[in-house]
Amino acid sequence: MRRQDFRGRWPSEIVLAALVLCGAASPSVFAKVRFNRDVRPILSENCFACHGPDAKQRKARLRLDVREVAVKPAESGDVAIVPGHPEQSALVERIESADGDDVMPPPKTHKQLTASQKAALKQWIAEGAAYETHWAFAPIVRPPLPAVRNTSWPRNAIDFFILERLEREHLSPAPPASPEALLRRVRFGVTGLPPGPGEVSSFANRHDEESYTALLDRLLSSTEYGEHWARHWMDLARYADSAGYELDYLFTHAWRYRDWLVRSLAANKPMDRFIQEQIAGDELWPESTDAADGALFLTVGPMRFEGGIQRTKEVENAWLTDLADTTGAAFLGLTMGCTRCHDHKFDPLTQNDYYGLESIFADSELKEVREGKGGPPNDTRPAFIRVAPREEPGVVQVLRRGEVEMPVREAAPALPAVLPGGGPLPAGKQRRAELAKWLTAADNPLTARVLVNRVWQWHFGQGLVRTANDFGHQGEAPSHPELLDWLASELIASGWDLRHIHRLILESATYRQSSIRSMEARSADPNDRLLTGFPRRRLEAEELRDAMLAVAGELNPKPFGPPVVPSVEPWALAALRNKNWSPVKDEREWRRRSLYLVVRRSIKLPFFDAFNSPDTMSSCAGRDCTIVASQALTLLNSEGTLTHARALAGRLWMDGQGDAAKAAAMAWDLVFCRPIRPAESERALLFLQDREAEWARTEPLGSALPTGIPPDAPMRPARGAAWVEWCIALLNANEFVYVD
Repeated sequence: MRRQDFRGRWPSEIVLAALVLCGAASPSVFAKVRFNRDVRPILSENCFACHGPDAKQRKARLRLDVREVAVKPAESGDVAIVPGHPEQSALVERIESADGDDVMPPPKTHKQLTASQKAALKQWIAEGAAYETHWAFAPIVRPPLPAVRNTSWPRNAIDFFILERLEREHLSPAPPASPEALLRRVRFGVTGLPPGPGEVSSFANRHDEESYTALLDRLLSSTEYGEHWARHWMDLARYADSAGYELDYLFTHAWRYRDWLVRSLAANKPMDRFIQEQIAGDELWPESTDAADGALFLTVGPMRFEGGIQRTKEVENAWLTDLADTTGAAFLGLTMGCTRCHDHKFDPLTQNDYYGLESIFADSELKEVREGKGGPPNDTRPAFIRVAPREEPGVVQVLRRGEVEMPVREAAPALPAVLPGGGPLPAGKQRRAELAKWLTAADNPLTARVLVNRVWQWHFGQGLVRTANDFGHQGEAPSHPELLDWLASELIASGWDLRHIHRLILESATYRQSSIRSMEARSADPNDRLLTGFPRRRLEAEELRDAMLAVAGELNPKPFGPPVVPSVEPWALAALRNKNWSPVKDEREWRRRSLYLVVRRSIKLPFFDAFNSPDTMSSCAGRDCTIVASQALTLLNSEGTLTHARALAGRLWMDGQGDAAKAAAMAWDLVFCRPIRPAESERALLFLQDREAEWARTEPLGSALPTGIPPDAPMRPARGAAWVEWCIALLNANEFVYVD
């Protein structure tokens, strides 16, 4: 079907008016259309795969992601976009066509534009088809604070951006959280641990700005803060204490990187140096053992070195691939892995960019030292691995479809060309050092944006950009773009001071809102994108285990050191081929924070697996948060929960001096971080009485009784079993498992 020529028949103003009057446009189309907000998502989802950056997959020599090409005749001679004239634009004719051979997107893609999407494209063309630089690639420009009507609500700059959006949507923020809820929220958000005994009442009795500031000072400079936020970063860094794959041999060096994270974050190391040390600490600060520990980031990923660390092409390629993928995702928020086999279908990234990044890392090599006696084949001895400079940089080839045996051409070391400072690296420079400095350069538009977005995500449960590892065209646009840029500019202006960003967030009225919202707010903001209240979140696996240890009085706060191998049920080791699992004999070590438990790639600890622990084979942008029956069963029936409940029951018995009412008040303070209500106290006492009477009919096993009770403070077995059941119920309560 040939395209009919309607050139010059109707002025664009008449076409636009007709679209509106005929109802083709949705209400959102009446305002001026923005390319990044309204048009790019449509084209990226439906058109760029065939008419985008990937030259090899491009059809009809038509490229819609670049204006200069889109407004010129395509291979057919038709012009896809005629600015100001949708009636002359082939794109409009194709999206409106009823002919299966002509309509776009093609039927075989199983995609179809909605009426409102078609209207948006038409209006955009009628208004001149103005393109914009993708928001993530645009320079970071500090925006002014927006005007708001309720000037009494904002506490700092963050609140102006949040409130302006709420007022635009005719919504109001939630009231402030109670002192008890705020303390529990801050404690878990900053340290991953609940408040200690008596801390709740002390804070609630003196809840003012001075006490809140003092609380933040104490928490943000603590080792506990470093431990909790190190765990966040370990997800990004695909951290594990073993190599993965078939043999999954143990690393003896990875924990040094984990401890470096804890130390660096607790000391508030500037984030530009924090990033630089991970990429090139050994090159930039060769005399510093601390910086060398940071560079172990390059060695904690999965490694397929069956039978030894032989420098085969496959092994070399696997390591470089992991580094290119992880660096792109963790620091730049880009899906660089998509360019391993071909130019990116949606983003302006090429195979040359990908293999140029690999080539930067190829001037280094892995050095390995094995412990004990043994050797190939199938060498499973623990290994210490570090990065060392090569005498001659390795040669990296651009690979057809990413296959080692299909080289195309040699790749020169280069940075992604689409970004400022990108392109080939100058000869004679230390390559990783140049990459590290480029990542943290003030004109790099991605690194600071990606970092502050992650901080926001780890405080609120989701980032301003929900696709935290994808700031490209297929990623989600920020809910508050001006706030994202303001925070990124503030991070850079503060000297990359992460503690300063934490304070801004924690001191904001936005963060201090209650999680209890009006029905109107819930209906208008069901996914918490507008922040009409604080988003309720479930504790992550490590937080939940650590919280149970803490409230039971069992937590061993010992920091740092090699990973702890706990005792687990034999069935949990079924996937561990070499059965290299030697639990520590000192049970106090088992009660350390979850951060210090061994992370094996071939198996997960059962409790962590149930509660969505991260994938360790690639950078984890954000953990899944499922609600499934296996979690309830694990929390109710696992040996670990029973152990913690027995210890909690013993603690409450001893500290409450055997008085059930006192014990109940203490339990609510420890477990729920608030005072107990009279009705709750009555129900607790009734439960204990009923269960004790039931247990009195049969002799409970010793494994069902409280621990930590000395012989001179005896407790009847039936009473003890009732208290343990009560504590199991408390640890299974939603109020314990979730943070408001």
